[in-house]
Amino acid sequence: MSAPADWAKAYARQADADFRTWEVLQAQGEVPKCHGLLFLQMACEKLCKAHLIAGGTLPEELQTSHGYIAKPLPIVIRQQIAFLRRDVKGMGGILQAARHLAGEIEVLNPAVDRNGQRPDNCEYPWENHGGVLHSPLDWTFHPSRLLTAKGGPAFLKLVRLAIDRLLRRV
Repeated sequence: MSAPADWAKAYARQADADFRTWEVLQAQGEVPKCHGLLFLQMACEKLCKAHLIAGGTLPEELQTSHGYIAKPLPIVIRQQIAFLRRDVKGMGGILQAARHLAGEIEVLNPAVDRNGQRPDNCEYPWENHGGVLHSPLDWTFHPSRLLTAKGGPAFLKLVRLAIDRLLRRV
């Protein structure tokens, strides 16, 4: 049986690969936004799971859900800011953006729909409450706008740095 540290490292490595894939897709102008967002969602989820396991959560407790971004990711971002020896209180705008983005990124996964309130996801078509069928290819996802708004680029940089730091730590 693998040790928790091995699981943390495996999740961190996969987060790194997913984030690198997201970066490559971002550079390709013709790739549908939903595909890039899928890799960003997966990278953030695996970063959070690696962080939680490194902090003492048993790996098997995290393997039954995809809903592990909204709460832990802002903590990971806050810790990364502190690690960089930045004034966390002075970074309130970025932390607020991180909380909002974390919630929006979490619901990009089709398994996390907030009790049917958010059927939109970046992987599968869905039908809304009015019976209208939507495809991720045609949908404008909220994180797409938030990632380029104030705090978005800093959030992405902090996610990248948090993955890098976790890879060195585990």
